[in-house]
Amino acid sequence: MAPLIDVFAVPPLGCNCSIIGDTESGEAVVVDPGGNVDEICAKLEANKLTCKRILVTHGHLDHVLGATELKAKTGADILMNQNDLGLYERVADQCRDFRVAPPTSPLAPPDAYLADGDVVQWAPDLSFRCLACPGHTPGSMAYYFEQHKICCPGDTLFKGSIGRTNWMGIPSLQGTSDSQQIVASIKDKLLTMDPDVKVIAGHGPLTTIGAERGNIHRFG
Repeated sequence: MAPLIDVFAVPPLGCNCSIIGDTESGEAVVVDPGGNVDEICAKLEANKLTCKRILVTHGHLDHVLGATELKAKTGADILMNQNDLGLYERVADQCRDFRVAPPTSPLAPPDAYLADGDVVQWAPDLSFRCLACPGHTPGSMAYYFEQHKICCPGDTLFKGSIGRTNWMGIPSLQGTSDSQQIVASIKDKLLTMDPDVKVIAGHGPLTTIGAERGNIHRFG
């Protein structure tokens, strides 16, 4: 039942994009397609996979800019938490603040919204569980592929660190994060998982829940 897992950084800000595929059915999900959609599609084709769902962990530009193009090329549904819709719809403002080229047209609207506790089937015998983890953004989500002990928490949790909550000098993001809330989300939703769960962070190297249990005390 081991899935195909491919994690690779994409522009414009080095977000970790993840392809998680079921080699038996040929179905896959793509988490946080921030850019380089041609590369994403090439990887899917090389592994004989069809993207059925695009999972957005949160509405920051580097995690969403490629979602519309990927949807156009694959027909996959875009899924996210509704509390980040405002960030998602105002991605051009974020691009301005980060000096990134904005999309030439509005992003495709999400096809469905995910809530805490939702379980979504992504292949005939496989599913993922949705964990609302507000703090980095109001609608930050972690996707837990329980059968394979893989968690994609976006920018909520990193190896040895946690997501940014101070946006001084970034007008489009000011007031959208909460430093106490992100720590509570990590403690209540993520660190309660088994220690051997592999964490595919939104940026940087992979880690495990067990490794991060020893780091959280530094943040609150």
